[in-house]
Amino acid sequence: MIAHLAELASVQTAVTFRNQPPQPDPSGNVRALAIKDLVSSLPLRWGDLHRVAVDNKYLSYCLQLGDVVIPSRGDYYKAWLFEGSEEPVFPVGQLNVIRPGNGLDARYLVWYLNQKSTQAKFSLLLTGTSIKALTKNALLKLELEVPSLSRQKQIAELDYTTQQIVSIRHRLNELDTFEIAYLTKRMLEEGDINA
Repeated sequence: MIAHLAELASVQTAVTFRNQPPQPDPSGNVRALAIKDLVSSLPLRWGDLHRVAVDNKYLSYCLQLGDVVIPSRGDYYKAWLFEGSEEPVFPVGQLNVIRPGNGLDARYLVWYLNQKSTQAKFSLLLTGTSIKALTKNALLKLELEVPSLSRQKQIAELDYTTQQIVSIRHRLNELDTFEIAYLTKRMLEEGDINA
């Protein structure tokens, strides 16, 4: 089945602060998620996001379990699934938050949005000349292939396994780097003692 995203999900844009966006604050009441966090080459870890303080009236804009977040400006439109966090996560800046309805699996949606063929569709939906924008209205018009929910879950599970493998490989690379740094430091220290 082919359907527009508007038929399957709601989309909201992140709160835009006219004067100044919330600044990092160690005692802040939320973690701030920005485009730079989504396009980083490192795996996204919710606990690593800066804390900021926002008024209580904005707390309803915090991410909910199963929300899909995608940049609305820039050169990259990689989608991310919010699987929950110990602290509220508040999207700031140029982000779209997609909340899938009952007939759409969130993890499948992330997989679908990140496919090369879908990314190519985005290029046709972008507005602006120097700074490209993927507007909420354009996103709602995006056509999706929507198989049965059971098939969506199968695809989502395969994608999740792939993401776990990537994450494990990244962590192993980090550990290798730490180990080599430790060993080379020890070798230098021992070299000074033997000299």
